[in-house]
Amino acid sequence: MNNIIESMDNTKIKEIRSLHNKKFREKLKKYIVEGKRIVEEAMMHEVDIEKIIITKDSLQNIEKQDPNLCKLMRNFDLMTVSEKVFRSIAKTETPQGIMAVVHKRMLTVEQGLQALPEKPFIVTLERIQDPGNMGTIIRTAEAAGADLILVTKNCTDPYGDKSLRSSMGAIFLIPIIQVDGLDWIDLLKKRGIQFIATDLSAKKSYLDYNYKGGINIIIGNEGQGISKFLLDKTDERIIIPIYGSVESLNASIAAGIMIYKAQEMRKQK
Repeated sequence: MNNIIESMDNTKIKEIRSLHNKKFREKLKKYIVEGKRIVEEAMMHEVDIEKIIITKDSLQNIEKQDPNLCKLMRNFDLMTVSEKVFRSIAKTETPQGIMAVVHKRMLTVEQGLQALPEKPFIVTLERIQDPGNMGTIIRTAEAAGADLILVTKNCTDPYGDKSLRSSMGAIFLIPIIQVDGLDWIDLLKKRGIQFIATDLSAKKSYLDYNYKGGINIIIGNEGQGISKFLLDKTDERIIIPIYGSVESLNASIAAGIMIYKAQEMRKQK
């Protein structure tokens, strides 16, 4: 076993702790995943893991209870820390004693589009503010077989702790590109990708669109919806009917309805 880090002022520990701040995640292009299950997911899906941080007790428990996982972990740089140090860098209320520092997968929109099928299924998130919604939509999009997720700069960080927990490892399975400016819109338009948005003033139901070809479903802010700027760029505005008395649906629920309906229609011959 390597030496156990017991100082909370250790340089490496300070850097790990800084990754709880979005500014440093963006600067260092790294993020933290915490908990046995999500760390195991990261290892299994060949994510670029910089190091695994683990307490002595957690390592010994894994050695006894899960030798296959222990063997897998030995392929990575293991940093053993004291319980006190681990608690100082953990975000969960009851830490499991294991986390990993992961390098972000840095893709440009051009690179992302090159890897997509001829008629891709893209989901764009604009101004999503709730981390739970962010992670849930990522998980839903991956489960439904979407090809790519675009996240506008004014969204909550998909690599934040709560978003990662809500995504349940889906963030490792689908390309996510954070976009800014206007270039990404032009690139998608040149590929003939149709921009589809929900709009409460739309006349066409989400049930009446065929979702064939390359599509980009846009999911907007929880309270304000899609910005007028991006709404003006859409090719089709559709509505999810409200039959009860509430004014709107939760963003992640609306996203799930749209995403799964789109994939259902795309799978039909």
